[in-house]
Amino acid sequence: MFSVTVRKRKKLFRTAFTLLASGVLIFGGSLFSACADDAQRHYGLLCDIYSDYFKIGAATSSDMLNHEKDLLANFNSITSTYEMKWGVIEPQSSKYNYGGADRLLQWASEQNISVRGHCLVWYRNVPDWVAETAVNKETALALIDSHIRKTMTHFGGENIYCWDVVNEALHDSITKEQLESGNIYRNAKDDERHFARDGVFDWYAACGSDYIARAFKTADQVCDENGYTGMQLFYNDYLLNQPLKRDACIQMVKELRAEGVRIDGIGMQAHYSLSSYTSDKRGWIKDFEAAVRAYTELGLDVNITELDIDTGEKKLSEKTEKLQAEMYGKIFYICRKYSKPWKNGAGCITGVTTWGVKDSDGNCKYLFDSDGNPKAAIDEITYF
Repeated sequence: MFSVTVRKRKKLFRTAFTLLASGVLIFGGSLFSACADDAQRHYGLLCDIYSDYFKIGAATSSDMLNHEKDLLANFNSITSTYEMKWGVIEPQSSKYNYGGADRLLQWASEQNISVRGHCLVWYRNVPDWVAETAVNKETALALIDSHIRKTMTHFGGENIYCWDVVNEALHDSITKEQLESGNIYRNAKDDERHFARDGVFDWYAACGSDYIARAFKTADQVCDENGYTGMQLFYNDYLLNQPLKRDACIQMVKELRAEGVRIDGIGMQAHYSLSSYTSDKRGWIKDFEAAVRAYTELGLDVNITELDIDTGEKKLSEKTEKLQAEMYGKIFYICRKYSKPWKNGAGCITGVTTWGVKDSDGNCKYLFDSDGNPKAAIDEITYF
């Protein structure tokens, strides 16, 4: 339980943000710099309020750092939205483009902010030369080995505390028949829609599910060889709150462990729609918590990795903003609940990352509006 003192601090924190929203404190100006810094120092940044629970993160890119630097002070973890992906850092074989990612890590180091590595192996954002080279299973696995080793050693282990080793290897939505038959892995034959685009590669067709085990084994070896003792290895995917896909993920984890593969955590991509929540609030909350509980029961840590809540509105009505705030509040409540082991050997929620810093381009999904002012969700997640 939080003490009365901390509760009062949070109330003052909300008051400070109300002043921001009203225009008394202005982003980018001297008044904001003088007053908001003082307010945050005394009343708490989001990462300070959650310091006893888990890391609070946001996804961004190197070219957005100057635009978002004031709000980024609220976070103690960042994720690169795209600058660490294979197609960006090695667009041509042995010709590297680390510039954006390096700038992001340098900034994070200067701000004493940790970094989630995202991501090593994905079926999308694969450079054309990889598909041309991976003519059989042996060469495909060798490319995975080489890419993981080069990427992890380049970025090192000082600031990066975990990697999404494999991203989105399961079917979008799992049917009961697929789960029972073991046909759970994404492939072009069963998923023509997602593979009918540029920059994709069917790892499953080339390697079967062996590519997943190989990626984790190689990442584990890199950690061991380079002394990255605190670095965790995650599997990251979306819709993992849905019961059948949750069970498919658990089946995959058990298969990996049966092969002696190290996997430390599950990244639950949280691209959620408000309508999915409002159509059945009790059921949605039940499924979300059941998923967190099921993964942590295996001893896995859980990160909520790409949190946003799509309202379907370009300009929020007061009613919709209230509902969005309520949904954010429920998610954070469950995450706080599982931030400590709920039984011996259980894993924990160790991080919550929003897939953006503030609303922009009519996408009203995040905690701050397009001007950087706090939305109702801030109140819901900071007053408890």
